[in-house]
Amino acid sequence: MTETPIVEIRNVSKHFGSLEAVDGVSLEVKRGEVVVIIGPSGSGKSTLLRCVNALETPSAGTIAIDGEVMTHNEKRINQLRAEVGMVFQQFNLFPHKTVLENITLGPVVVKGMEEEAAGALAHELLAKVGIPEKADAYPEQLSGGQQQRVAIARALAMQPKVMLFDEPTSALDPEMIKEVLDVMLDLAREGMTMLVVSHEMGFARAAAHRIVFMDQGQIVEITTPEELFTAPKHERLKRFLSQILH
Repeated sequence: MTETPIVEIRNVSKHFGSLEAVDGVSLEVKRGEVVVIIGPSGSGKSTLLRCVNALETPSAGTIAIDGEVMTHNEKRINQLRAEVGMVFQQFNLFPHKTVLENITLGPVVVKGMEEEAAGALAHELLAKVGIPEKADAYPEQLSGGQQQRVAIARALAMQPKVMLFDEPTSALDPEMIKEVLDVMLDLAREGMTMLVVSHEMGFARAAAHRIVFMDQGQIVEITTPEELFTAPKHERLKRFLSQILH
């Protein structure tokens, strides 16, 4: 039995003027799969994620979420976007709202959830990400790692079918990186479908089912963590690994 992939990327390209940021990329992500995308800066990784979340419209090709092809219909895009959680490099929390308000806003406004139910869900998610005591705090009172964990809880509050992470630890101090990666590892173990752009090779080794290496807008190699660290095939990937695995 072949199950429909939760994310289907078919021959997707994205141009910005003369720059070909993504060039004919095809990739499928199965339910419950963790796919980590690695590659040098400017290789198109983040642009590809933004296309999956409809923050960018592909110049060519199609993207389907759970069997439904994304269209340019604004209403439908918003519905599909609600099924795809995204966590960015920057936390993008509303500074004038408490942690609890940041998390409940989406479920109440977009999904029509009752305030009380949304609040209960938010408390549950704050416990899940390890900061249950921060519900009434404001973002400025939190460390970067705590803010990013709130951002993860906020994305999870929409009960998405898939979670996208765009270098979620790149803006954090080194000692805060582990606390965010631990939350992501827990999600992976629970079977959350995840598409992750990251340079955190320890996370890739521990959590990824497959690792995708991109360069110059294209997928150069798709491999397993085991093969990546022991027998990478392409010279370009070997060079990249030699630079990041000191």
